Order: sequence, then structure tokens, then C-alpha cells
Amino acid sequence: MKKSVIFLINGLGIERPGSYSISIDQCMPNLSKTKETSFFTTALINSLEYKSAYQQFFLGDTSVTELQYLNNNVFNEQVTSNKTYQSLLQSVSKEEEKFHIFLEPDSDKIVEQLNNMVNIMELPVNKQIYLHLILTQQTTGDYDKLISTINYIKYHINERITVGFIMGKESLPEEITIDILTAMRKVLFYCSCERWSETDKKLISLKESNIRPCVVPTFCATNDCAITNGDTIMFFNTKRTNYDNIINCIVKNEPEVFKNAQVNLPFYSLVKLDSSYAIPFFIENVVYDNTLSAILTKAQKKALIITDEKNINYINFLANGYNHVNNPNVVFMKLDNRYFQTQEAVNKLINESDYDLIIFDYHMNVSRTVNDLKNQLGEIDKVLGFVVEACVNVNSLFITSLYGIRKEMPVADYNTEMVTIDYEMQIPIFFFDYSYPRSRYALYPGETDDILSSAIKCIREDLNIYSLVRPKGIINGILGGLKK
Repeated sequence: MKKSVIFLINGLGIERPGSYSISIDQCMPNLSKTKETSFFTTALINSLEYKSAYQQFFLGDTSVTELQYLNNNVFNEQVTSNKTYQSLLQSVSKEEEKFHIFLEPDSDKIVEQLNNMVNIMELPVNKQIYLHLILTQQTTGDYDKLISTINYIKYHINERITVGFIMGKESLPEEITIDILTAMRKVLFYCSCERWSETDKKLISLKESNIRPCVVPTFCATNDCAITNGDTIMFFNTKRTNYDNIINCIVKNEPEVFKNAQVNLPFYSLVKLDSSYAIPFFIENVVYDNTLSAILTKAQKKALIITDEKNINYINFLANGYNHVNNPNVVFMKLDNRYFQTQEAVNKLINESDYDLIIFDYHMNVSRTVNDLKNQLGEIDKVLGFVVEACVNVNSLFITSLYGIRKEMPVADYNTEMVTIDYEMQIPIFFFDYSYPRSRYALYPGETDDILSSAIKCIREDLNIYSLVRPKGIINGILGGLKK
């Protein structure tokens, strides 16, 4: 029975102009040899780190699914019977207290849901509502779309809502230090930070300074958005995410800010947060039909993911649709190169196991020097050679990456000249499968989430899912290129 193998060399990308050149063909002779007989294309990426890359790979663009689910299951005619809604309504009933809404501006379509909530709630006439935007975008190339999205939100949100703070989600670490607490106390409780009412100008300056959106220090778009005692805080989240770094900066500053006063700062969330805090929520989880676990269940297939132990929980979380569920169709194995030192071991793992989809998950951006990087690529390539041999004329094989790297490092321990490795923006996709003749089929450019569905399509052609591997020809290319 044919299987699909995805061999990820995360960090591998297309060298951009000005990048220090590394000869991949010299470092990875097995990859070089495979390139001669494989299909080849590229995919655009918007990530330089594994978390957002994994999210894109396993779930793709979830915004449409999430917004439809919220529309059907949260803010509709039945919402008034929801206990969390009744509690929230009571909490925001006083006119003199503010309502703070935190939101990731990933899509301008969220405006409709936000406005719908405010309209349904029938808040006091002069109730102050502040929308705080959390930037999660990973590259400076995201700024153009982000500026457009934020401007749309600003000019289409309910006239009673004002944009307040804007912050990069990763500008705050998971472990909050005293210095960070002090700095964020000034920002969140006293609006003591930069003020940019014309947010697009600020974002353009950040882009020009090569500062990624996700690490943008907090600034505000108005003067009066500070959190005060009695205010209500809501995370208008469309997925089960973690905001504990922001919550910590609020909760751990309360004693210093409010002194001996009885603190009343109720928190709420739309979807249950992946949090250490017990925060009331409207729905437990959005149900995704396109998760790896859901597709495997539908296809009656089983996957093995071989990755670093530290990544297993996060990948499992994404593979099950932002949910902590252990699905028997998704099995994990700790990455240990010692296990893959012989052809026999790799053959046994791939061809003699009961797994239909096998994903090798390597990362090449952990090296200290360029020479380390080259040596690491050589070690990865050795395993790749065994994998290629196990797949030739038997299985489908995708060799690719989920993100590029942009990293400054010395050439070697004995040569401390600093150079920049720049693989941002594009990644290569190599594909080999004996059952797809090169004279009749082509590998079309796409996105990283297309790789996973393409691999599954190779082993279940009857599934109605999108694939980058399509028959040649203009008509077939256009029709096949329409995502389901």
C-alpha cells in the first residue's frame, strides 16, 4: 500500500539577494541527486519561526471557519440565554466604567462580529469601549496587509468603539520580570507610552526599521484607554490561544495600582483560552473540519509525526484544531538521529509500519556558526538519503520546509566574521512519486498548508481536498487550482 512521506528541513529556503551563499548541493548530496528526478516548485511564506509555520501547515487560513462558527454558535438570537453573556452584560452595565476588548487583527471580517456583539448588548449610551489590537504577524512583509486591515477596522467598527493600545503579542515574554511589570504598569494603567493616532504612519516606520509586527512595543492610538478599577476586559479571540503574558501584566500589577482598594476587573473570552487562568468563555472550542486529525479520520488513515520532544504538545494541539485531544490517528515519535543510521531501520519505519502518512520534522536554524549549519545539513541529508531509497517506486515523497530563516552568525569558530543567512519569503518544494508521470502532471506553486493536503491526496485520491499535484494543461491547471 502506497504511503506519503513529508521530509521537512525547516529553515531551508530560497536564498535572497545579499544572503551569504551556502551550497546546498555540496552540503546535501542526496537532496541534490533527488532534485534531478523530482518535481519542483516554491511556496510563499510569512513566517520565520516554527509556531506560526506549524499553524499554517496544519490549519491554513482558519478565519472563514472561525467567523462562520461564531456567527452560528455565539452572537445570534440565542446568545441571551448564555450564562457567560448574562454575566458579561451585568459586568458592563455601568456607564462610568470602560469596556476593553483585546483582538488579533488577522482579518477585517471580524468587524461584523464585533459590531454585532455591541449592538446585541445594548450598552449604556455613553459607555466607553476600547479595542486593543494584538499583532501576531511574523514578518515585515505583513505590514502592507496589516495596515489595510487596521484601517478597515478603524473606519468600520461601531462608532462607539475607539482603537486603544496596539501591541506585538511576542513583545512580552512568557516569564514576566519586575522590570517588564513596571513598564507595562505605566502603559496599561496610565497610558504612558507613544501615541500615534495615525496608526498607519507608525506601522510604516516600524516596517522601515525592520521591526516585525509580533514584537512591536506597545503604543496607543488615543489618550484615555487606560485600564481602571471596575472596567471589564474581554478577549475577542477566534481560536483557543494563550494571552497569559498580557493577563499577567494586568493581574500582577493590580496590588500596586489599586493599593488597598477592592479590585474588580472581570475577564471574559469568546473561545476558551489556553490559559492558566480560569476565565469565563462563550464556547469551548471552534470545530474545524480541515484539521489533520479530522481528515485522517475521514480517510481512515494514520499519521506518524517524528519531531523534537519539545514540539510534540504544540503540534498535537494544532493537529486537533487548537484542542488538547489525543487522537489515535495522530501518533508521535521523538526525533533521534541515532535511530535512522541504517537503511534497514528507515525501511522498517516507513514500509513495514501501519502508518499511512509519515512526517520527519527537522530544524536547521539552531546552529551557532555557518560551519555548524553546513554540518547539520549534512547530518539531515544522510537520513534523507535513506528516506529517498525507501520511497523510490513505492511511496510519495515531499521534501520541503515550513519557514525560512534570517539570521546573523559567524562563519566559524576560527573565523568570527558575521554574515547574514537570508532565506525569508520563499521555500522550495520537491516532490517525487512514481505514479505521477512528469509528462502528464505538474507541481503547482502554493502555500505551506497545501503541502499537507497534497500528501494526503496522494494516498486517498477520492478525497475532496486540494492538491498541488495536478494534470498539466491550462484548463486543468485553472480548475485544479481552485481551493475547495
